[in-house]
Amino acid sequence: MKPEQVAADVLKCDANQLHSERIKRGLTNESWRVQGSGHDVIVRISTADEHALQLDRLSEARVLSIVEQAGIGAQVLLCAPQSRLLVTQTLPGRDWDEQEAREPRNIVRLAALMRRLHALPVTADIRTIDLIAMLRGYWLELDAQPHHLNEQQVQQRTHALQLAQALPLEVQQCLCHTDLHHFNIVDNGERLWLLDWEYAGIGDPYFDLASVCCWHRYDAALRHALLLEYFGEVSEQSELRLAAMCWLFDYIKELWFAVRGQ
Repeated sequence: MKPEQVAADVLKCDANQLHSERIKRGLTNESWRVQGSGHDVIVRISTADEHALQLDRLSEARVLSIVEQAGIGAQVLLCAPQSRLLVTQTLPGRDWDEQEAREPRNIVRLAALMRRLHALPVTADIRTIDLIAMLRGYWLELDAQPHHLNEQQVQQRTHALQLAQALPLEVQQCLCHTDLHHFNIVDNGERLWLLDWEYAGIGDPYFDLASVCCWHRYDAALRHALLLEYFGEVSEQSELRLAAMCWLFDYIKELWFAVRGQ
């Protein structure tokens, strides 16, 4: 189905009065911005192998509802996981670029937004982000194809599992976005919103912090600044946990790209 028709069915208008522009940044979906007749919406059609990439569209639907009500996510006009369709209102702002995500003022703003997100109430129908299960799931997908692991890859697997198993369990689990790339941050100059919740779930807040650090190449000083703004203080334990999570985030990202490229 054409994106104009999807939008027209939701908006109860004539598809001929709408026009669409493809949004090219998506890696697991085909997305379009559809405008016309006073409307401005985003139409997303999932094209991913949801099992291989560990996507849970039913959980995503629940998260979308929660973050919309909290004013952190976009207004949802249609969420139909069985049809792989999502239609949301376009947010009134623009995406950040990488440099904006590194600016001290924006680190303060993003830390505040993450604290709001991580404090939201959650329900039992939201998926749990189990890093060990995630690692093993991607390894299983990759091992289903004929290939040979070199010594470095074997060592990486061992290190990843040991690192994930060694993480202390005292950190309170919460609702996490898990993919805080600057493309997923919308800014109207006064407030921020987050896009693309397909990997959100109940997990370790340090994994969200790590996603910010890894996507935007934070050095030690910027990591320290993010921890300070998020927690109000920085301890040796928090720096070590963030460092471990950054290694795991980068490694899991590599696995994701490998599975997607099969």
